[in-house]
Amino acid sequence: MTTHDDRAVGAVPIETEPQAVAAAWAGGPGHAFPATATGVPLSAYAFAFAVGTLGLVDTGILPSAASGMFIAAALGIGAGGLLVGGLWEFRRGELFGGTFGVAYAGFLLSTGLILKFFAGPIATAAGPVGFDHTFAAWLILWAIFTVILAIGAWHINVAAFMPFTLAACVLVLEAIALLGGAAGWASGITRTGGWVALADSAAAGYLGTAILLNSTIGKDLLPLWPPASAA
Repeated sequence: MTTHDDRAVGAVPIETEPQAVAAAWAGGPGHAFPATATGVPLSAYAFAFAVGTLGLVDTGILPSAASGMFIAAALGIGAGGLLVGGLWEFRRGELFGGTFGVAYAGFLLSTGLILKFFAGPIATAAGPVGFDHTFAAWLILWAIFTVILAIGAWHINVAAFMPFTLAACVLVLEAIALLGGAAGWASGITRTGGWVALADSAAAGYLGTAILLNSTIGKDLLPLWPPASAA
């Protein structure tokens, strides 16, 4: 004769099945689902590839006729990688990383679609200047959002802060160039924005590399420079 219920061999066998399922879901990672790795490196690399391609075209390193490469990068690795990385961050309960990834996936997807399919019809309907001003407004809206992200990233670490700060600068410079239209100085602003985009690509790539290698190797191979309050 035993003093315990033979059904109590498992973790929660004496509960009813609905109760067991509810308990597992409430437990979070490690219960109903395993713990999830961070999606930030994927998001950072996806962003770096897309903005880097833009920088190569705008600086003149690649010919302007190759601008379709940016559209492809934005619609492919840019939007796709950021979406997956952002959703993974939401899965981990990371609001900042999830918001950045999913929102910027939408930005690159929308921008790629605008440039590929809608620029011509809009320019025909509103005129080239009307399209340029409208697209500039679109970029300024995202610059404001990016500044908000930069403020949040400042409280994470410097390595996260720099890509958002540089991205905001790129968006503002590109918007100014569009507002300049055919003015002689507008092409110079575009070229400057291209160099800042390359710097932004490098900063985002560094962030992704630091998190990936530090996590894989198990030590701080590349510094992230956390804020002084966290040191």
